[in-house]
Amino acid sequence: MTRSDAREIIAALQEQPVFKDCSKADLEDLANHSNRTSIPKNWPLIHQETPADACYVILSGDADVLVKGEKVASITAGAVVGEAGLAGHKLRNASVTSTTPLDLLHIDGEQFQQLIQRRPALKAAFLSRTAHAAEATADA
Repeated sequence: MTRSDAREIIAALQEQPVFKDCSKADLEDLANHSNRTSIPKNWPLIHQETPADACYVILSGDADVLVKGEKVASITAGAVVGEAGLAGHKLRNASVTSTTPLDLLHIDGEQFQQLIQRRPALKAAFLSRTAHAAEATADA
């Protein structure tokens, strides 16, 4: 990743409320230990009941969260998805499908674990919505 790519990612993350308590160093660490990728519209990003191997931060675009094929939420830029399965070492509790093209950060499971161990503010950001998301998908 080039310096300009990292700066662009950091700027995008700083705009998201979920990362409001993260320092620039936290966001640099995240940018340097993730891969930026894009997926097209109507692409299944995460499949329910599969092992968690990565999580994602949506930089731009929209997606739907589905449980047993039923839409339970719509998400957009700033959303972190897939973190619950990684943090809890469980199968995915929902599917996520893009409804527009997505620009996102892909964080593999090993990098995720390292980031949350060395960066408390990132841990708080990643896991701040996990309990709420688990509750929402359990009710579906």
